[in-house]
Amino acid sequence: MNRKQFKLILELSAVVLALILFFVGISKLEDIVEYHSMADYDEDDEDDEITLNEGELLINGKVCRYDAAVRNYLIIGTDISGTYGEENPSEYRGNMADVLLLVVLNRSDNNYAVLEIDRNTVMKVPMMNSDGTVNARSMMQICTAHWYGGDPKMSSENTVNAVSELLGGLPIDGYYELNMDSIEQLNHAIGGVTVTVEGDFSEVDPTLIEGQEITLNDKQAYNYIHARMEVGDGTNEARMARQEAYIKSFLNKLMERSEEDKTFPNEIYKEMKEVAVTDMSGNDFSRVLNRVSRGENLGTISFEGEHVIGQLINDDVDHQEFYIDDDSYYKVMDKLFQLSPLNE
Repeated sequence: MNRKQFKLILELSAVVLALILFFVGISKLEDIVEYHSMADYDEDDEDDEITLNEGELLINGKVCRYDAAVRNYLIIGTDISGTYGEENPSEYRGNMADVLLLVVLNRSDNNYAVLEIDRNTVMKVPMMNSDGTVNARSMMQICTAHWYGGDPKMSSENTVNAVSELLGGLPIDGYYELNMDSIEQLNHAIGGVTVTVEGDFSEVDPTLIEGQEITLNDKQAYNYIHARMEVGDGTNEARMARQEAYIKSFLNKLMERSEEDKTFPNEIYKEMKEVAVTDMSGNDFSRVLNRVSRGENLGTISFEGEHVIGQLINDDVDHQEFYIDDDSYYKVMDKLFQLSPLNE
């Protein structure tokens, strides 16, 4: 082979590699959110997949039956890091899913529990293409699942798929996503949410006094959810904790209002319709909340594990990573879904 042929082969190889990277979604973009951890991805291999029958989950490598009476609804709270608000963006990019709460409803008694999923949970995140297909996954934080897809609905669906896969193939029966930028509207619709103020807000909003319990007005709610650098230690983790506390308090009030007034779920659904992304109709939303209002809240549960600092997102910046403990994973899943391992 002469030098000219060798050079031609190198050039052709570079073109082929560039095309491959393009079609699996790898791109060199300008800011942190645009780094999608593409360096270490795995193409899907159907030969490695375990086929699950209805009513089965894959838990720590073992197939288990679970309680068929449960229904699962995912609440997604996103930040404003994507291209949602941009006019004519050159390329669609979803936000980060900062809040992931799974409402697990047992239809036999209407009792329910809430599984709180750490946004930094590391898993093989599905990387949905703009046409809705998924042909690769990457080990990174579950919050990045919302980056992918061709529009906000696809981003939500990819997040739903990620949560389902994290939980062993658990069916998600409905999802409801709100951007944290809509918090004033949400707060107004519910008539204010009561929280215990976490962090020093003196530089942002002196009416928010650390340690004080307060029912937030709309402006306070916006400040409480959005402020970061000027509050407490200024970390994103502290802000996420406030966001999660707000949403859980909101849900409790929503249940109370739904119990008092059976038409309230449909009213709030209509009021938030323009800013929410969901696969649930107003009737679906009302039926679920009316069921829940008749049951008992069994509390919030979460996985135990280890937080470390790493760079799975290849942006040369350290980020939190959360690795779920296997024993805790099984115990939580068993508590929520009454697992029964097969072939034991």
